Amino acid sequence: MTIKWSPILHWISLIAAMLGIVAFLGASIVALTSNPILGLSEEHLFNDTASFFLMSIAFGIGTIIHMKLEK
Repeated sequence: MTIKWSPILHWISLIAAMLGIVAFLGASIVALTSNPILGLSEEHLFNDTASFFLMSIAFGIGTIIHMKLEK
């Protein structure tokens, strides 16, 4: 029995997108209040947002590829 990778990659993509949303909300809060959250600056949180969204897109593409291969 082989492991189906598409559900695993789908969940990783979803989690990365959720973390991106949380990082964006954190960056927005820091921008409005000028108080770093957990020592993270606004620029750092915006960079995290971009990284998490790019990871989400990459894992989403991987999900599509693996779904096609698993048929």
